[in-house]
Amino acid sequence: MTTRQTNIIAILRSSTDETVQLYAELSPEQLQTPVYSEEVQWTVRQVLAHLITIEKTMHWLFRNILDGGPGSPDDFDVARFNRTQPQKLDHLSLQQLLQRFKTVREETIAIVAGMADADFDRKGWHVFLGHDRLERFIRWAYEHARLHEDDIRRAIAPPL
Repeated sequence: MTTRQTNIIAILRSSTDETVQLYAELSPEQLQTPVYSEEVQWTVRQVLAHLITIEKTMHWLFRNILDGGPGSPDDFDVARFNRTQPQKLDHLSLQQLLQRFKTVREETIAIVAGMADADFDRKGWHVFLGHDRLERFIRWAYEHARLHEDDIRRAIAPPL
């Protein structure tokens, strides 16, 4: 394995543990706390569903770029995706969501583990990040989760 692979996989694994730990410590009331209320209206629990659905979709993006494709389709509507996809997991328990998150993240790790070093430099299009290298899109998986987790911590923090 290359240094890049090893580094990315280590961060993906540690960020998985951080996400699971955060959710494991939340009360049922905290899970229902609104985090966003503008374009999408997600509770803490629904943010986890979003992380699952978007990272699963990113697997398609990664494989497309690895196969020589352009990346995200021009007509991919991220706003519609965010409005519709997380709610498809509303029927799952927190434990089922956490297991699904771990499974999706392990698939991300498997994709990275199967890459050659030159693959990280392949170029493609990401609907949110624009044109960039595949490495940037893979790193976005854990950066994106951290951004949402920071928002969760702010949402559940007691008022000053």
